[in-house]
Amino acid sequence: MRLHRLRFQLWCLVVRARLRRHGMALRVEAAGRPCAFGLPRLELTTGARGGTLTLRLGEHVHLGRAMVLEVLTGADATLACGTATRFGAYGRVQLLGGTISLGEAVDVRDLCLLKARGTIDVGDRVVLSRAVNVHATERVTIGAHAGIGERTTIIDSDHAADGSATPHLEQPLLVAPVEVGANVNVGANAVIVRGARIGPDAVVAAGSVVTAGEHPGGWLLAGAPAKPRRALQEEQEFPGSRSTVPRP
Repeated sequence: MRLHRLRFQLWCLVVRARLRRHGMALRVEAAGRPCAFGLPRLELTTGARGGTLTLRLGEHVHLGRAMVLEVLTGADATLACGTATRFGAYGRVQLLGGTISLGEAVDVRDLCLLKARGTIDVGDRVVLSRAVNVHATERVTIGAHAGIGERTTIIDSDHAADGSATPHLEQPLLVAPVEVGANVNVGANAVIVRGARIGPDAVVAAGSVVTAGEHPGGWLLAGAPAKPRRALQEEQEFPGSRSTVPRP
């Protein structure tokens, strides 16, 4: 335990020194010292000078092997991890002037990518399965107890595509917040794009593409684009319809 504390303190000193070269400050608020196979490797993306990197770590936070923490200099950025939150191996956290807030007992498994220019807000006891990608230019919210399947992508922005010869990355960036409700179960290889709002207790079938708009809670969503296929409970009314759908 003492060795963990000393290693973490040394890591903080090294990170603080590297940030200081870019006029950036480090603020650490730790309820305990994280358990780690190895502390994160810091990668700096050079922007302006100044800014503050804030790390808020609850008790019993576990940092995975070969984890990378990428920080944009010249911007304020925050990584907040609740008690017993756990990162798997080979993950990458990109703080490009944004905030990543993880609740208690969040399980971020191997090879996950969390990228924030805006805010990523993840509730308690969420599971982000292997190789999940979450990108927030404005805001991505994932409710408590949700499960996100392997290789799923959740992204709140994309570039317009108007069929012209204008290069794709020079097209306007379109942004709209994404919300995944509490206790939503997302199958593997799904894609959830800008403007999607999924109600609580829904199930998203593997390989589905969830597009912008309201998607009812308590329903199975499937397809590309995903549509409500059936209610998951008896006699649940479809929004906007007078009919009810019996449970099969």
